[in-house]
Amino acid sequence: MKSVAFSNNDIAVVAWSFDGTIKDCLGFAIYRIDTATGTQTCLPALATFKGQDPTAHRTTEQDPVQKFFWKDLTAKRGGSYQYKIVPMGGAPGSLQPLLIAPLTSNIVKISPDYGTLSAYFNRGILATQATARALHDDDDLTKMAQEVTQRIANLDDPLRANLAGDMIEAMTALPTEAAQHNGKVYCALYEFEDTQLIGALTPLAGNANVILSNMPGKVDDASTNDVYAPERAQAHQAGVNVTDRMMPGGHIGHNKFTILDVNGPAAVQFGSTNWTDRALCAQSNNSIIARSPKMAAAYMDYWNRLKADTDAAGGKGKQAATLRDADANGPVSIELEDGSGTVDLWFSPNTEHVRAKKHDGEAVPPDLAEVFALIAAAKQAILFVAFEPGSPSIIEEIAKAQNANADLFVRGTVTVSKAADAFAVAIKSDAAKGDKTGSDLPQEKVPEDYRVIPATGVKDPIGVWERELNKIGFAVTHSKLIVIDPFSDNCVVVTGSHNLGYQASYNNDENMAIIKGHRALAQAYAANALDIYDHYAWRWWLAKNANDAWTSLASDDSWQDHYFDKQGNPVSAELKFWLAASDSLVVDA
Repeated sequence: MKSVAFSNNDIAVVAWSFDGTIKDCLGFAIYRIDTATGTQTCLPALATFKGQDPTAHRTTEQDPVQKFFWKDLTAKRGGSYQYKIVPMGGAPGSLQPLLIAPLTSNIVKISPDYGTLSAYFNRGILATQATARALHDDDDLTKMAQEVTQRIANLDDPLRANLAGDMIEAMTALPTEAAQHNGKVYCALYEFEDTQLIGALTPLAGNANVILSNMPGKVDDASTNDVYAPERAQAHQAGVNVTDRMMPGGHIGHNKFTILDVNGPAAVQFGSTNWTDRALCAQSNNSIIARSPKMAAAYMDYWNRLKADTDAAGGKGKQAATLRDADANGPVSIELEDGSGTVDLWFSPNTEHVRAKKHDGEAVPPDLAEVFALIAAAKQAILFVAFEPGSPSIIEEIAKAQNANADLFVRGTVTVSKAADAFAVAIKSDAAKGDKTGSDLPQEKVPEDYRVIPATGVKDPIGVWERELNKIGFAVTHSKLIVIDPFSDNCVVVTGSHNLGYQASYNNDENMAIIKGHRALAQAYAANALDIYDHYAWRWWLAKNANDAWTSLASDDSWQDHYFDKQGNPVSAELKFWLAASDSLVVDA
């Protein structure tokens, strides 16, 4: 019997494992122990037994957890906690602890800080019942979207603060420090709209240096090649040193990073978060601040290459051979200054030429070749959050890894259902047809696989559940992250602006960090990936089959049949993963 807790700046996750089924167990009560005060709090329940009031404020003492991990969404930032897991028996309405010793986890802290690297995750999920109830009384999605759009642009609105979490602090930290220490910042940005983020640059004026790419789109229903032209002009007028990098069709200047220079490159902030209120509040995003002069210097070299490429082309993003060749010479391999891990930095475009119209026989880009090799080598788990990686991408490679290792615990969430479809096709075609690809399958749609799902909200009211607003704009899960074997010394985190497919490497300005051996960071990213997947998993199932999706808690110990065979041996990839995970961070019963 073992348990493990892991956390990030926003939530904690606790998981546990048993060697076999527990007779008469109806689930687990989960208690949070505040290590500073010794206070013990039973965590709230999300599901009930049949016949109980689901709107009541119930806890896992009354409605126990019938699985082997749970999220603590109510832990306070900065707090340190342990978790106690108590097997419960009896009957619904009169549960009692079983005569089995509770499990107690290791101590975790709700913090972004992991030495040289700090990791931040926002709360940008609109599809929640709390948000639905805060926004409307008449079940009108159009009005909900309009209200969200207005409120997250209001710097004083508590909804903005709640959804953004610590992300505003992360995005403004380096400009704020530059102002305090007479330093400079160097940014490479794509979307450029949020007034609070832009407001952190304007006091720096000439000490703020921004390569700002254009984004095609529509403004007031009129097509434009530069959606954020007004904000671009305002930054120029404020004295910010803006380099206009205007990209041609089929290419985007997709970077989103900021370098702090105080007597030389000192730190860099990077990740998936654009400078818009939607990115802060209405999409799942992540960001890292690396207080690593070595990483900052590598990003500075890349920034200078982008600037030179732009200047040589008279303000256009030419992506000439000089830039491509230098990026292709990666990775820049760095040992972090505190010894916590190593980082391979890749920058794009890193292929010899732009992507051809016909994709037959195209070479694997060098950055993705490294990522694909790491995916293939996964032993325990691959967890990921993506937007729309295109094809080919990580999706097909993760399917190959899953087919090669049935015990591999794979969970992924994407915005675009096409990416989930690609995983399902790859899983089924590889399993059924050997080395044939999905294109050899019949033309009818292959059902999505539960391991990789598109993010969706509650589309129609059901029971006590209200209709949810899933998105404003297009992206829902905008993070680009992969976590491999997070409880292993060989753990890997892949993140940055790169959308994890060929298009990004061939045609875009991008950055990608492959962080190896940093277990604390890997577990923080694992907590985020599992949180996002778990949030959308029931909603995905509801969308597939609303009539059968909602079931009450089992009133006997049969809920364990999903995890163990008739002999009591673990058969679930999830449970096997928790067994392996708890071997590395464990407080036994």
